[in-house]
Amino acid sequence: MVSFQRKKGVSKSPTANFRTAVLAGVSLVTIAGLATPAFAQTTQPNPDKGGTNSDTMEDIIVTGIIGSLQRNLDIKREADGIVDAISAEDIGKFPDSNVAASMQRIPGVSISRGTSSMGGVPTSTGDATAITVRGFGPSFNETLFDGRVSASAASSGRGFDFSSVSSDFIGQIDVLKSPDASLSAGAIGATVNIKFPKPLEHSGFRAAGSVSGSYASDADGASPNGAILVSDTFAHDTFGILLAAGFNETQTLGNHVNSQGWIGTTSDKFGSLASGTPSGVPAWFIQDYGLYQEHSDTIRKSGRLALQWQPSDQIEITLNDDFQREDAHQNQYGYSIWFNSGALQNVKLNSNGSVVDFVQPNTPTDFQAQYNSQVLENNLYGLNIKWTPTNNWKITVDAARSESWQNPDGQLTSLDADVGYGSCASGTCINTNNVGITGVAAGALPYPTVYGPNGDTSHFTNGFIGSHVFPMSSTRNYNVIDQGKAEAEWKSGDTTIRFGMQYIDNKEDLASYDSFTNSDWQAYSGYGPASGSPTGVALPQDWFTKTFSTSNFIPGFANNGNLPPQILMANPGQILNYLQGLGNPQTKNIPGFNYGCCTPPFDGTYRLILSPGSKRNIEEETYAPYISTTFKTQVANMPLKVNLGVREEITHVISSGLGQTPTAFTVTPGDKTAFTVAYGPVSTVEGTNNYQYMLPNLDLTLGVTDDLQVRFNASRTLTRPPLNNMTPVYSITTQRVGTVSASGGNPNLMPYLSDNLDIGAEYYYQRNSYVALDGFMKSVSNFVIGGTSQKTFAGVIDPTTGKDMQYSYSTYVNGPTAEVYGLEMSIQHVFDDTGFGFQANATVVGTNKPYDPLNLAVSNFAVTGLANSANFVGFYDKYGFQARIAVNWRDEYLDHFGQAQGGSIYGSEPTFVDPAWEVDFSTSYDINEYVSVYFEALNLTNETYSTHGRYQEQLLDAVAYGQRYTIGAHFKY
Repeated sequence: MVSFQRKKGVSKSPTANFRTAVLAGVSLVTIAGLATPAFAQTTQPNPDKGGTNSDTMEDIIVTGIIGSLQRNLDIKREADGIVDAISAEDIGKFPDSNVAASMQRIPGVSISRGTSSMGGVPTSTGDATAITVRGFGPSFNETLFDGRVSASAASSGRGFDFSSVSSDFIGQIDVLKSPDASLSAGAIGATVNIKFPKPLEHSGFRAAGSVSGSYASDADGASPNGAILVSDTFAHDTFGILLAAGFNETQTLGNHVNSQGWIGTTSDKFGSLASGTPSGVPAWFIQDYGLYQEHSDTIRKSGRLALQWQPSDQIEITLNDDFQREDAHQNQYGYSIWFNSGALQNVKLNSNGSVVDFVQPNTPTDFQAQYNSQVLENNLYGLNIKWTPTNNWKITVDAARSESWQNPDGQLTSLDADVGYGSCASGTCINTNNVGITGVAAGALPYPTVYGPNGDTSHFTNGFIGSHVFPMSSTRNYNVIDQGKAEAEWKSGDTTIRFGMQYIDNKEDLASYDSFTNSDWQAYSGYGPASGSPTGVALPQDWFTKTFSTSNFIPGFANNGNLPPQILMANPGQILNYLQGLGNPQTKNIPGFNYGCCTPPFDGTYRLILSPGSKRNIEEETYAPYISTTFKTQVANMPLKVNLGVREEITHVISSGLGQTPTAFTVTPGDKTAFTVAYGPVSTVEGTNNYQYMLPNLDLTLGVTDDLQVRFNASRTLTRPPLNNMTPVYSITTQRVGTVSASGGNPNLMPYLSDNLDIGAEYYYQRNSYVALDGFMKSVSNFVIGGTSQKTFAGVIDPTTGKDMQYSYSTYVNGPTAEVYGLEMSIQHVFDDTGFGFQANATVVGTNKPYDPLNLAVSNFAVTGLANSANFVGFYDKYGFQARIAVNWRDEYLDHFGQAQGGSIYGSEPTFVDPAWEVDFSTSYDINEYVSVYFEALNLTNETYSTHGRYQEQLLDAVAYGQRYTIGAHFKY
């Protein structure tokens, strides 16, 4: 199927150069360009060799898979720098329903599968949410909407969640691996520019939409999805309006085995060692083990309005407003056990020092009934004016505001009813277990050696359950970005000069409210009378009859059959209402209440109050003048396109927060594993930082033949540290007996700087087919690393030791320089007019600073995110029928430093993501020129998401999220 469409100019994106060498190169090339007449290439690309004539104003655009691939090829070929693109197959029809999944077809791009810790436990829904480019993760990649920065209140860094963008609204995505001085400061990974359709791009009325239903294996039901886009022009195509709206629901059921951290210590710190286990050697043990099932339901609503007015041929005015809202809800049910190093008996180590077997006497049993949620709203609106006073000059002025709210109405982030049994508070241990964790091995699930009160498996989930702790939290963040840009462009023949100024003011207001600060979470802790405890209350046992099965819990892992066969599913709201219905313990005696636990005194209602250390305000203000030029010349009778530019980034940062110092720790009467912390007065702490960098870039594209071109790119780019790492205060993050930890920021952090080199070749050997090879090297300095050290609160006594309280303190510092290098290989081939074709790419990356598990220094540094990857897409597109199968592989990689539970004496322990294969399939059929039906199946191989610590046997998370199927219809008019 074909349609006539006005062909727009391709967005040009320059590339790179080093600060000193490149500045000299810029000067020399500029002189050469001024001295040499612009070379006008007289040979037009051969249409049979993959080219299109960029000067042709009208062109026949083929829709569908093959049409989209040809447009992507043209963009890549004609770009000034290293650019890959994904374009819509038709109006309102992007190649994949998930935006990030489409981008993994690009060489050097790999995806993250929905990593989330909404409930405090890292998990995955299987959705492709974020990208890694050339080994640099989400925070190293910049995402723009039509060239504008988008705010994100939910991001823990500068990464972007692509699942929040409806693919139905997107016209094209450019992935710039080399910087464009006129667009942004670039990013060490890549700049992703998401482009949306505008009403005046097409004359007359257009409408497109889709309806579908999706079903995830084992989920609670089918999910509806729909989108519609309507555009029209009026007054002889001088005024246009575009409206779009979308609704998407995703339901997932995830099975989850979790170890919240492998704590590094020495073996002499354990209670006792098994025969043959050496004393005083490095050792790592599981501190918090759990089995969970997570029922997730995410609803995304989006809308877009774009107005365009062209009062004359010289002026075009565009006004737009883009809105997204995400409501994420999760019911999480689980069973967990807490371990302390000094209580572990008969400990066995493997050759790496991982604890593979032990027993901890008198251990209670905990069940979690947890409700997690998040509301995220984003709104970006702006005005763009383009004025072309003469044939040579174009003036552009752009102003926009982007706002993002997390839980704008104070919604709960987490409500966790922790119940169970087992206590020694009366002097006699009742309903406890002598339990350990065994089965520790690579590719295996650790499992408890015994379960049930006193080993009675028949009463594991019912019969003795009482109340314990009740943590609650609400994260309330706000991010606003005001931005403006003024640019002038002069063009004559093949020479273009752009210069301008960009201004960005990025503000974050962060705060968290919880029941830890006032200790309300401990109000009814202790497990109650069935466990012989004076604190905690008995709960109706007929509430605890529903369970989930662990049969074939995590496919592909050993030891599934050794897990407890059933895990309790309780109702957290029911438990909350029961506890609050007991009344006010300040006005009457309530047996089981933990008297003296709370400040201010608990009045019967669980309340959330501001955690002072979480209150942070950061403002980052940037001014960036820039200039770039593009021209053509020739070398040895070969056409050479030159693009060079320079951008000056001037940044001022102001950060402030509320500081508070602990004054006392006391063991909580109802929970002997936890401390209650008293604090001194709150004070405001401020910090400032200023920096300025020049960022030059140089791109050379040499046309060796009509079909073969080689590229050279050199540049300097930067990535700013996450704003929430720049707070000047710290807060207590773990307050457990034997494990107290705190974390804080550093307002003096400097940005990462990268000097980049690319050398590549592209051979376009026939229409819609090419092979490409690109080698790159990045020298990155100012790496921001998380450092952990052991400290003491002087004069604040640990009541369990009688000494000053020791704690692990984590913060951020600028660290060493590292080199990252790699090779990207890609091929795209269409078998003439058969309709068959394929895409394949592979990326191999390396660094001079790999991770060394034998290095036990707390400052152990390694480059994160580096993984070899490969993708293959085979397709058929003819006679209105389309089919595509995609195979994606990513090798094991170091994701980050730090685990959910800290406290290792060896610093921040690593988190590795295990290798994964994923196979997806999609197909569609055009019923007529207006309607098509489609089917999509994701994760056909039932792949899982899993992570491990320093060694492969140190499992952190294993999540099975199943498969997802979608059936629907597209329409257009």
